[in-house]
Amino acid sequence: MGKNCTDAPPDVSVTTSMIAIVALYSTVFVVAFVGNFTMFLILCRNQLVKVRRVHSLLLHMNIAHLLVTLLVMPKEILHNYTVAWNAGDLLCRLCKFFDVFGVGLSMNVLICISLDRFYSIFFPLYAMRARKSVQRMVAIAWLASFITSAPQLYLFQTATHPCHDWYTQCVSKNFIGKLSNEVVFYFSILNIAQVYFVPLIVTVICYSLILLKISRKTKPSIEKEDKSSDMLLRRNGQNNLEKAKSRTLKMTFVIVLAFIFCWTPYSVLMFLHFLTRTDWIPKDVRKFIYAFAVLNSALSPYLYGYFSFDIKSELKLLMACSKASASDRHLSCSANVTRSQQSERMRKRSASACDLDKTQESPTAGMALSTRGQSLRHKVLPDRRSRRRQEPM
Repeated sequence: MGKNCTDAPPDVSVTTSMIAIVALYSTVFVVAFVGNFTMFLILCRNQLVKVRRVHSLLLHMNIAHLLVTLLVMPKEILHNYTVAWNAGDLLCRLCKFFDVFGVGLSMNVLICISLDRFYSIFFPLYAMRARKSVQRMVAIAWLASFITSAPQLYLFQTATHPCHDWYTQCVSKNFIGKLSNEVVFYFSILNIAQVYFVPLIVTVICYSLILLKISRKTKPSIEKEDKSSDMLLRRNGQNNLEKAKSRTLKMTFVIVLAFIFCWTPYSVLMFLHFLTRTDWIPKDVRKFIYAFAVLNSALSPYLYGYFSFDIKSELKLLMACSKASASDRHLSCSANVTRSQQSERMRKRSASACDLDKTQESPTAGMALSTRGQSLRHKVLPDRRSRRRQEPM
């Protein structure tokens, strides 16, 4: 063949580090699947009850995380176990496409959520057109994710080892000399900017301005005010703003912290990979860093679920929905009430039942009222007719 094949064949034996990486990805997959699938059911049930734009945005983000969970994570588990790529060229390109598409979509929806809350706080009239604005933003998020992921279908392909035909890998074309390193570098920088820098900058700016505006509104008044009804209303409004400030601050801190924790090591490693050599970093460490990137898809549903829903109540409603018969399933799935609301409805029903019993126990009173109403009606109508006849033309 004219090739000097003196190198040893690729090592595909099972090692301790390989088992550790596969175990890590498998654990992340289980956690991500449970969280994302549960949140998907909760969001769908709430959308059936009442369409809310925040829940719509969270549903699109949840779909993006499900794509990462169901497509990216199983691929990483199998590829790290087999080492070689045995799925063919088409799946090689599709897997690389969804590697970028799922993550990019989740980050684009995160930007949509940040912008939606920013507009809601700073522009009160935004609520009048919020639903259409959210639909446009979500459409742009999906389109942008597709456009930035489409080059992956061209940049990657399968390549066979020149000396060992049994060893095939899914690699970028610059690795086999079919494309320049600069082209792959620029596309990689674009992907890192989409999934890390742009969402980080937009989220930090939006939430910083929101917290600044809320903190200005919730400053205590210096003047002493009496305990009047207006004062109580003002205090209630301030308390609500304080609660909103605290809730927004906690959510922002946790989401940004998880985002930075998961994506900063990966982004730094990608820059080092294209700017300089990364041979000084152990191979196992690099694999663990890559695994931390997909960890964000496992943490996100639990964070948004904790801050957006009463998980226990939602799980009870889902259980009631699953156990209900076909005729009662719609009512069981759309029962979006709390215990206090249920008890209030029961009290109203019992009160109305008592009133009905009282009216049934005294039929003479009802007949008297009915007779009185009819007599008044017959008395008033002739008087009105006589007045109309006496009026001059």
